[in-house]
Amino acid sequence: MGGKTRKLRKHRGGDAKKPLPICQCIDVATGSGCQRIAKERSLFCEEHQDCPKPPLSGHEPDYNPGRWNDDDAITKSHNCYNYFANYINTKSVQDCKKKKLKGCREYFAQPGALHGDRDSLNAVKRRVCPVLEKLIMKDIPGLKKTTFYERCPAGTSKGAMVNDEFVDFHFFLQHAHKDPKKDGLWSHKDGSNKAKDFDALGRPIFNPELAIRDYNWQGSNLNYDRFCGFYCVPRDKEVVLGQGGFSLTPQERRKLRALKEESRKANEIRRILLERKKQAELKGE
Repeated sequence: MGGKTRKLRKHRGGDAKKPLPICQCIDVATGSGCQRIAKERSLFCEEHQDCPKPPLSGHEPDYNPGRWNDDDAITKSHNCYNYFANYINTKSVQDCKKKKLKGCREYFAQPGALHGDRDSLNAVKRRVCPVLEKLIMKDIPGLKKTTFYERCPAGTSKGAMVNDEFVDFHFFLQHAHKDPKKDGLWSHKDGSNKAKDFDALGRPIFNPELAIRDYNWQGSNLNYDRFCGFYCVPRDKEVVLGQGGFSLTPQERRKLRALKEESRKANEIRRILLERKKQAELKGE
């Protein structure tokens, strides 16, 4: 995936269906995502065509994909966590060039690596939102959790983290743009692919929590279906991250996908049993 265009990989078969584009507006009445289907060529449903934009801090990085895409050594050695922090490690770039762009994934930034926890995410059960959040909070002094419509303090701007439970994590960055219509939208950089400003359906990202993050329909093994949160990331000083990104083979991802499905089914069974118990108690059984 990636590139300067919105061209997506062709679907390589399988059972995964192309997701439907949902409205990217938060429903004020419920405080949750709308969940209605978006109108054609729109990010919103009929009811939310005037969805309000979130306030900006004024410290959002400019959307500059060329900074990440024009030099192959940067593209290959920097991932979504680097992009989230807006951090380019010059040594990683030099080392990647020396290796002729081969095996540069080892230079990826990884949550926890800065403080000697480089291998922490090799444990499957640690690749979940609560653990990831603790690691990035420790990595980045001044990082604070926030909400979509809350304004970040001066000197910071929003980023977001999502999770493909047990399998992978991913980050998004809210950016500034010369075009007022695109100012405050979001972008991301998936692994060694190029930075981009669209979701898994090729749509602009108004709200990463409600954007489509399921890449299964493209033949990928990734579906970032867990939203971890929004964060105010320091922008008035350089954020330095530790290296040591883990990577999984497609075969390993498939095994973890099965584990994730088993966990989902077990949670659903527990939910049903709990609901039945509550109903029985209400009936006095």
